[in-house]
Amino acid sequence: MGATTSLCGLLGSRREPLGGDAVAPEREICCDYLVVGAGASSLAFVDTLVEEMPSVRVCIVEKREAPGGHWNDAYDFVRLHQPSLFYGLPSRQLEGNWLLSFLKFQKPWFHRATKQEILRHYRAGVRSWSRAGRAQFYGNCEYDFARTPKSADGTHYFTSLDTGEEYSVKVSKKLVNGVEYEPLIPSKCPLPFPVDKEVTVLTPNDLPATRKRHPHYVVLGCGKTGMDTVIYLQRKLGVDPKDITLLVPNDVWIYDRYPRVPSRGPWDFVHKYLECDGDFPRTCLAMEAQGLFLRFDETRMPTVLRHPIIDKKELALLRRVNMVRRGRVSSIKLGVGKRSILLKFGSDYLPMTFRENTAFVNCCSPGPFNGHRASLNSEDVDIFDSKSLITLYIIFTPPASLPSSAIAFLEAGLQKGTIDLEFGRDLLEDSSLEPTEVLRRLFHPWPIMSKNLKGVVNPILNMALFLALAHRDCREVLRWLRSSRLSLFSMPMYKSGLWDAVNMMLEKKGNLGLTDKEERILRKLVAKLEPLRAV
Repeated sequence: MGATTSLCGLLGSRREPLGGDAVAPEREICCDYLVVGAGASSLAFVDTLVEEMPSVRVCIVEKREAPGGHWNDAYDFVRLHQPSLFYGLPSRQLEGNWLLSFLKFQKPWFHRATKQEILRHYRAGVRSWSRAGRAQFYGNCEYDFARTPKSADGTHYFTSLDTGEEYSVKVSKKLVNGVEYEPLIPSKCPLPFPVDKEVTVLTPNDLPATRKRHPHYVVLGCGKTGMDTVIYLQRKLGVDPKDITLLVPNDVWIYDRYPRVPSRGPWDFVHKYLECDGDFPRTCLAMEAQGLFLRFDETRMPTVLRHPIIDKKELALLRRVNMVRRGRVSSIKLGVGKRSILLKFGSDYLPMTFRENTAFVNCCSPGPFNGHRASLNSEDVDIFDSKSLITLYIIFTPPASLPSSAIAFLEAGLQKGTIDLEFGRDLLEDSSLEPTEVLRRLFHPWPIMSKNLKGVVNPILNMALFLALAHRDCREVLRWLRSSRLSLFSMPMYKSGLWDAVNMMLEKKGNLGLTDKEERILRKLVAKLEPLRAV
């Protein structure tokens, strides 16, 4: 394609340009921020950055053809777990026009966007930045992390996956790594155990297009993807529940999408965990008693929380199918004469036999729980890595897009000189620290898989730090949160209970294992956030 590869540059698709007129890209690019990845985290970051710093120039490099990250690879029947109100780009609605929704007798706060709606949302955002000259999008291109320069004035490189042409980028401010914590999904992850070639293995992506009906479906994995698949097989494909087997290695706790009591969303679990002194079973039972948690079988005690959200009608469909609890699968082999399929587990369980034309649906991938060290222990992982690098991690509990938007707000405040650096230095008890070093030492990712009490309540600390540091006046930060459609604070009358939670952390300092310095940090946060005690 020669120079027209820049249909990977400034344009997102060879079929539908993301920018204005088609323009061949320059092979040597200059920008303020080079953002690697065009998924939910990266795009929320860019949207906030260009809003807070209107003259900024951003270059976005994405290995897929179009923006949207893993949503491009997701199964077609996927929908958001959460309301569309709190997902996507802060500058544009994902739930659609409210008036039209009401005219159709639909409630916009119940809208959960489809894959197609999410991808259109992101394409529209990138197209608007491109037309305004704020951002360039390079799809089908791969950034070379092995050649990341060590200093801020170095040259970065990425390559067109279409032609192999190399592009060089001079970055005046920072590289933003938005792919470090990318979700791993079934269409891109083969089964992690041996499977005979003749066995039919599908992913959820295959189900809408497949015309062959199988006499039995075995769904491998009981996370949200597995739940969605079981529901789709019944509702859309009309599969009898007796012909569906769901493998449940570990029973899971599930958020009720429509709880019968007022909810603070995912913050409820963090608060309750703190109240229960880090006792996981007690916390989950308390959440269930409040009507916030559900489980497959009320006689079985789940051991895992991966934050799936469903409603009671969906749970009823899940409860209709065969659930098998024999641990994790170790292999899928053809039986003698190839007339049966043998599903093997660990040494503690007997294998299961299925008919030869049974279909196995791979729902085993870990999603956002991808085993990254930040998901287990975040103390040695940095967000503001250096003066020239930001890595996008989750710092708060969901909504999922808000953490990256907040990181962009911090970065913009750093550049504009509006963050409260003196308070940050006071917290760290070092008046000589450089601005970036203050943020590096204070903000760490939420270790989402940790059951350690300090790890689970990390989102409370990060939100308190954000409110206290992102502007010299914490009320200005609250105004920003309330103005952001990604934030639960934008809900009328929403109460986070944050100030009370920070005080409770002080009360439970022994259980948390706080050091003297950490205790002093919390006391200073309590004093700084006093104006927000009722928020």
